[in-house]
Amino acid sequence: MSSGGSIPFDRAAEVYDETRGLSAEASAATTDLLRRELEARQPCLEIGVGTGLIGLPLHRAGIRMVGVDLSAPMLGKLVEKAEGRLPFPLIIGDATRLPFTDDVFGAALARHVLHLVPRWRDALTELVRVVRSRGVLLINIGSSKGPWQEIGDHLDARIGETARRVGLDFSRGADLDEAMAALGARARELPTVWQESDLTMARYFGEVEAGVYSWTWNVLPDLLAEAVAETKAWGGDRFGDFDRVLEPRSPSVWRAYDLP
Repeated sequence: MSSGGSIPFDRAAEVYDETRGLSAEASAATTDLLRRELEARQPCLEIGVGTGLIGLPLHRAGIRMVGVDLSAPMLGKLVEKAEGRLPFPLIIGDATRLPFTDDVFGAALARHVLHLVPRWRDALTELVRVVRSRGVLLINIGSSKGPWQEIGDHLDARIGETARRVGLDFSRGADLDEAMAALGARARELPTVWQESDLTMARYFGEVEAGVYSWTWNVLPDLLAEAVAETKAWGGDRFGDFDRVLEPRSPSVWRAYDLP
């Protein structure tokens, strides 16, 4: 299916779990948190299911899952992690044009997806369409307000926010709430899950320069190199040691949207 301008993650399949993964403790806490929401609302659709970081543990916890993703290599990694077998139905498809009839799911979830979708409001409309009345949408949003937010803001200023951001800006959670309210949904913030982190500035800037993060793919190489060099200099003055872990723990925030 056409991607509608959304970013497929083919090139990140080999490093996705390493760079976007969860610790064992955070994964277990996330699975437990979401399972409680989903047990009475099955089956569950995950858009951007990727390598199964969320979907596979939920499947193993007894939740009936269906996954959609633009990237065949990412789905291939999911199957590989499931010992080479298809653990649940997986479809290569576009979140803005889901290949399902109305009201077929009891719930849907999205993690690290909507910031990659220019027409993210269309994706929300599609999720509401395919989820039954009284169902729930579970969406993971960013919530860092510490050093990494400062570093991101500094890069934004050098590169230009429009270059770094394709879809929903997760620092603007109110935009998501407003869009869901327009679709008749009521928002709830679920308990925070804390993720241990060993990320340093040295590793982060190395990953940016290597093109690990999807936002780098739309930035001209010379502009990216210049922005990273300037931000490195600023970051050294602002935070000091490049090998120091800036945020030993980071919050993972999920919002639940109850449908009428």
